[in-house]
Amino acid sequence: MTLTPTALVLLTAQRHHLEDHPAEQAVSQAWQAQVRAARAAGHLVVHVQWDGAPETPFETFSRGWVLHPDFRSEANDLPVRAAGPDAFAGSALDAELRGRAVRELHLLALPGSDVLPATETAARALGYEVRVLEALPETLGTV
Repeated sequence: MTLTPTALVLLTAQRHHLEDHPAEQAVSQAWQAQVRAARAAGHLVVHVQWDGAPETPFETFSRGWVLHPDFRSEANDLPVRAAGPDAFAGSALDAELRGRAVRELHLLALPGSDVLPATETAARALGYEVRVLEALPETLGTV
């Protein structure tokens, strides 16, 4: 396990979030650049997979539940399953981050996502420094 003070947290990178999004390719390319930059800087990359109710587009273990094909969890990444809308509630995310000495989170989500404000609020309450990267490709900054 690598200790790192910063983590990039992908909150909406499952198939059901990105497939058929009007800017799917552009979002994917921009987010992939964010992931590459985070990895190059030695940051932890966290992939949150939201468990979904039966017969929903993101039903747990369904096609929509898996990560979008452009995003794969690599050896040093942290995959996390969460129930939502807060990635910390009911998951091991806080313990995993603290175990890796993470203090700063860069949250990346599609605009209008309900999981972003809930996760941001929880992260701040837990004492993390938070930077929100919610944006479409034309406004997305660097890590």
